[in-house]
Amino acid sequence: MPVTRPLDGITVVELGQVVAGPFAAMTLGDLGAEVIKIEPPERGDLARSVEPSPEYFDTVNRNKRSVAVDLKSEAGQAVALDLLTEADAFIENTKPGRIHTFGLDRDAVRTVNPRIIYCTITGFGADSPYEDVPAFDMIIQAMSGIMGLTGREGEPPLWSGLPSGDLAASMYATQSVLAALYARETGQIDGEYVEVPMLDAAISWLCSRAAYTFRHDEPRPRTERHTGMAPFGPFTCEDGRIVVAAGTDPLWRGLCGVIDRGDLAEDGRFDSIPDRLANRPALIDELDETFAAQSRDYWLERLHERQIPAAPIYDTKEVWEDEHVLRRGLRTAMSRPGAPDAEVIAPPARFERLTTDCRDPPPSLGSDTDAILSEVGYDAAEIDALRSRGAVE
Repeated sequence: MPVTRPLDGITVVELGQVVAGPFAAMTLGDLGAEVIKIEPPERGDLARSVEPSPEYFDTVNRNKRSVAVDLKSEAGQAVALDLLTEADAFIENTKPGRIHTFGLDRDAVRTVNPRIIYCTITGFGADSPYEDVPAFDMIIQAMSGIMGLTGREGEPPLWSGLPSGDLAASMYATQSVLAALYARETGQIDGEYVEVPMLDAAISWLCSRAAYTFRHDEPRPRTERHTGMAPFGPFTCEDGRIVVAAGTDPLWRGLCGVIDRGDLAEDGRFDSIPDRLANRPALIDELDETFAAQSRDYWLERLHERQIPAAPIYDTKEVWEDEHVLRRGLRTAMSRPGAPDAEVIAPPARFERLTTDCRDPPPSLGSDTDAILSEVGYDAAEIDALRSRGAVE
């Protein structure tokens, strides 16, 4: 049976930097779109120089082809417009105002391709008082409340280990492009422009965390434990840490049985969720002492046998050694000529009839320039002339 990917036949042009734009385009590439990545000559995407290199770049740039174009030159801008003429979608996350300097604003692109889905990822949006403020993930986490939620009460807020400001915008960009492509293919629109501000995307991810402030009109406490159920959080075992999510009354009683602490189940301080929340310090002290007496594996085996939600707390090395991760093949090595294998994280979605895959390794800078320009109508002499002028690499 031939391999069929959901976005076979769709072409996406990406002018992306670091994570937000590249991750969105990569997701579309995983779904089968041909992704043409425009990069500046010599330096390329800034992610190429972020350590560890090239691993940082590799994790968000598989299933793409790279064309190196100098967008500061008129000749380079003309090349980019030629690439966009037949494209289905354009994703960009350049600095504020830069896209106009490059001659690739939405009006310019619509002139050559009125059917294109034009998606711009910004820090704050065109109508924001911060419109011209440069944005990186940490800036967005700070302003969205994500840092304010991360850490422990009484200690400074922490930058979360995940680039959630970038990834939130990436995911909304991906779904917005898909929605617009569907609307175009069903005749609802001819083309579309969509803006995804990183701050708005990150704030939307507060969802249930915003509920506390909506109810109490005060900041949600910064804590490593659930604020609405208990016990629900981390505990230290003899040789490592686990999380236990036994916040409901039935799960609480089941937990007491697993850890042989029937006395806690009978203790009036812990009868109900409100009781356990009101007496949480005492509850945590009791459970910490119990869990510390045995190993992490000992407790996890017993907890899982009784269907008590619990898991080990992994570091980013341990996660790749887990049986689930190994069985699902989530860490994938992609071979590439003349360079070390690229290690990437495989797409998580598994279709029954369609396919997503890691088919093309992350490209070297400008590795596809000649082939791509040939495909859009440039002959060898024209490509050589562009290269001699520094317009392409």
